Amino acid sequence: MEFIRYEKMEDFIKENMELILEKEWLNCLMVGNCLEGEQIGTQDWLLAKVINNSTTELILLYRKPWKLILYSPTNNTSDELYKFTAEQVYKQDKNILGVNAETEMAHKFARFYCEIAKQQYRLENSLKILVLEKMLPKQNQNNATFRMATEQDKTVLTQYIKGFYKDALDEEMSDEDANKKVESYLERGYYVLEKEGKIVSQAVIGRTLIKGKSISGVYTPKEERGKGYAYELIYKLSKKCLDEWAEYCVLYTDAENPISNHVYEKIGYVKRVECEELEFYEWKAT
Repeated sequence: MEFIRYEKMEDFIKENMELILEKEWLNCLMVGNCLEGEQIGTQDWLLAKVINNSTTELILLYRKPWKLILYSPTNNTSDELYKFTAEQVYKQDKNILGVNAETEMAHKFARFYCEIAKQQYRLENSLKILVLEKMLPKQNQNNATFRMATEQDKTVLTQYIKGFYKDALDEEMSDEDANKKVESYLERGYYVLEKEGKIVSQAVIGRTLIKGKSISGVYTPKEERGKGYAYELIYKLSKKCLDEWAEYCVLYTDAENPISNHVYEKIGYVKRVECEELEFYEWKAT
């Protein structure tokens, strides 16, 4: 096996993007980072691939302060591949922050890397990747209004962003940081469902992709849950995306939340894989 590192994003894209796009729905983070890296540069990023007999077995992208992203075009889960990759990555960076990949691949890399680095790892997020290519018939009618968010909605949406991060990631967010998120989401594509003058649900178009659309930031305040608002919002937003040009829509959902997953399945979303984000931390003897 051979570990090949790239200094320039253009070379990484030239040699790997075709493979990455074969499963763009799985590689949303990698695609988004590639497109952003072309604009801002990739100093201190780790861009690499592992080949065996001229076949690309693993593609890697690492950009602090996020986790190492792994993708295997051949779906290779062998110990040999992840042990070799962990050894090579350790030579490049002896203190990476974690890994984000399909569950088995993430755990194999984490186990071998942490053995070398004398670290431990723990689960940070467990996610299902759901993909929509064809809408199911709409199940109910709702008289709420679907629209794009505007600057006038910022006060409410700042609180909704804080609620989303608390529910989804168990993270407390300041008003200042939440306001910055709202600003960036308004530029990207921020949508809400409004009823009787109140915003009852929100969603965001995620990272820029090439073939499809990523939907994220889905949040309904607790007092409005169970009324079909998330279903209505995601149905209309997904339909808008497919009607415009997207070949598919993709959602990353909490693997431990059967209620939200069922809502998306009623729209036509189908689970493709499960991924895990693992955090590395220093091992301390007791």
